Amino acid sequence: MSGFAIGRGKDMSKKVFAHILVPYNGTPGSQKAFKKAVALAQLAKSKITIITCLEECSTLGLFKTKVNKQDFEKECELVIQEHVKLEKYATEFGVSSSFKIVKSNRASHAILEFVDKHDVDLIIMGKTKLVTRYEKIHYQTTVEAVFRNAKCPLLII
Repeated sequence: MSGFAIGRGKDMSKKVFAHILVPYNGTPGSQKAFKKAVALAQLAKSKITIITCLEECSTLGLFKTKVNKQDFEKECELVIQEHVKLEKYATEFGVSSSFKIVKSNRASHAILEFVDKHDVDLIIMGKTKLVTRYEKIHYQTTVEAVFRNAKCPLLII
């Protein structure tokens, strides 16, 4: 039996990390999180889901208004191309993967909603550094929002 199994009552076959969620936005942090998720999923014989949230407005709300339909479709095409690369990588390691693109005002809300609706055992996220002191003081990062509100373990890379 794998070292990743735990007992819940009489059922000793439940894997701790049967379903791993990786929020992915193409940053170096999310790329590292994805690779760690694949490595863990390979060891634990888990499945991973990659969720990419396309936000309708910028984080600061200053630089762009709602994304129009054409821009959203272009972003989706780019994300799908990236997801194909990620799927090839996961397949090379024998890891089952699925991909989801979500349109959302706030990525953290979409991630937490996905966790609530699906049987997610672990979230793996890459931490991105905030650029300015103003951002650090006034804006909660997606990682912080998920950390404070997730109903399952969170591994921050």
